[in-house]
Amino acid sequence: MVDANIADDSDVKSDIAYYTALPVDIEDFIELPELSDGVIYLVCTAQKPAQPEKKYVPAYVFDICKGDEKIGDIDLRIGYSGAGPDSSSLYYGGHIGYSITEEHRGNEYAVRACRLLLPVAKAHGMSKLIITNDITNAPSKRVCEKLGARFVRTVRLPERSDLYERGQRLSNIFEWTA
Repeated sequence: MVDANIADDSDVKSDIAYYTALPVDIEDFIELPELSDGVIYLVCTAQKPAQPEKKYVPAYVFDICKGDEKIGDIDLRIGYSGAGPDSSSLYYGGHIGYSITEEHRGNEYAVRACRLLLPVAKAHGMSKLIITNDITNAPSKRVCEKLGARFVRTVRLPERSDLYERGQRLSNIFEWTA
């Protein structure tokens, strides 16, 4: 019997088809504006080109800083689908990944950092961002809720997923409108 709270394959396939069809400009990386809100700022540490063999889209990688201290990191993946026949990797992994050092958690720095990424996403023509989290990660779920992201569904991760290989089996899918 399938858990009623977990999406079935037809719902997931429909979602993936929807996101894959959204427009995006991934021709090149943009010149980044200053990404600061007066409390934290983002420092771009890498611009990773697409890796079609791994089904990875281009990505920006940032340190989250406060004053002279790095307090976390965040990345933004550009696009709606991986390359090749499996176009679902971003649906399961999301567009934004973040981490805050333990001593700085609970201060909404991840929420602030996500908001600072909006101009970059918009510059690439992205109107909807997927943020995913492990169903046991309540703080990450709260970040999505504070952003006003819409809960889409809980999904089983496919065995081919990087997250599955790291031991995660279920993921919450949130949609954040940019």
